Amino acid sequence: MSSESSGGHPIQAGLIVLCLAGGGWYFLRNYDVSGLDGISVNRKQAQQTSSPIEEMGAPFTFASSVDADNAPKDAQGDTPASGGEGSWFSDSIKSLVSTAKGKMGYEVDPIISSPSDQHAPAPPAGAFGRSRHTPDQLRIASWALDGYGPTKFASELARTNLLRVIRQFDVIALQQVSSTHMDLVPRLVDALNESSLGGGAPLYDYVLGPPQGPDGRSELLVILFNPSRVRVDRTETYTVADPDNQLTYDPLVAWFRAAEPAVEKAWTFSLVNVRIDLSHAPQEVALLGQLLKSVRDDGRGEDDVVVAGLFQADDAYLLPVIARDNIQASVTSTPTDVFGRHQTSNVLYDRSTTAEAIGRGGVYDFLRIYNLSVAQAQTVSSYLPVYAEFTPLEGSPLTHQASAPSTAPR
Repeated sequence: MSSESSGGHPIQAGLIVLCLAGGGWYFLRNYDVSGLDGISVNRKQAQQTSSPIEEMGAPFTFASSVDADNAPKDAQGDTPASGGEGSWFSDSIKSLVSTAKGKMGYEVDPIISSPSDQHAPAPPAGAFGRSRHTPDQLRIASWALDGYGPTKFASELARTNLLRVIRQFDVIALQQVSSTHMDLVPRLVDALNESSLGGGAPLYDYVLGPPQGPDGRSELLVILFNPSRVRVDRTETYTVADPDNQLTYDPLVAWFRAAEPAVEKAWTFSLVNVRIDLSHAPQEVALLGQLLKSVRDDGRGEDDVVVAGLFQADDAYLLPVIARDNIQASVTSTPTDVFGRHQTSNVLYDRSTTAEAIGRGGVYDFLRIYNLSVAQAQTVSSYLPVYAEFTPLEGSPLTHQASAPSTAPR
């Protein structure tokens, strides 16, 4: 008898094992075993092939004012609500544009939505007590930034002083802001608010006009404001129509209401941000009287108009040209540049209609207040801010408190 083993060849054994393993894997992948009494075999449901990202959904929705009008509609013709933090953006833009359409005498701009659109209404005066940042009067200012752009924003010296100057005012109209980078103003406001957190300083918001001006010198007109002190009606914000191109930069107009008094007692006013081009100053300054009248007669019934800006002229020239005896300049016979040579910026209002003006204002000399050299100040701007103070109560009696301009930091 042969002593050779009767077992199969090793290769055959390996194939058998592989077949068994493969069959078991196929069975377990495609069939479930259910029940303890009378075992039954059921085919599995088709497996989901979506990735983990798809299962999470799309938490971020990006939209613009252009997208809002082209968005898909539901059965009722409304834009479906989309989840995520971006959904309110397109809705507020669309609402603003549709509400403001059809007004006569001026054009409507798609103003960029910003943080105060989501703020809760301001608490009643005294609800949380006043801080050193919320004085009784409203400070409305104007400041030409002398070519604010990425270089100035990147400079620590320029940025630090820019932020602390802006905080001295409740509303500030800015001119000479570069339009090359449209994110500059949002980044400025972000930096302003980030540096305020934890320190009790006010948070700011903005109204932004469209890029305008000659090729190579396109600029933005901007208004920054403290929403705890004033509220803006974005449906009543516009750029003045200038079909004949008489102005190099079309003025930006915004409608504000003091935030702290009750609505029926709060002062409302139009703020006009003006940027006069130096090469056309005589012709453009001559239009200021007509501009003031046009804003007052724009259909909103607002008689309080504050005109702030870079006028390229001093009060001795401005007031006779405007030819209105009741026009008051907050800066008189005082230079508004860091060199102490020329007066080019001002805040103007009509004393006969704006009883809320308390007769106090002037130049905010940040060069002296922050102990800067002329060279250091120039990294921020060659111009000094100018301002006027107003009571937040509608129709308060005019009180002539003519005194030396207040320049102490708040």
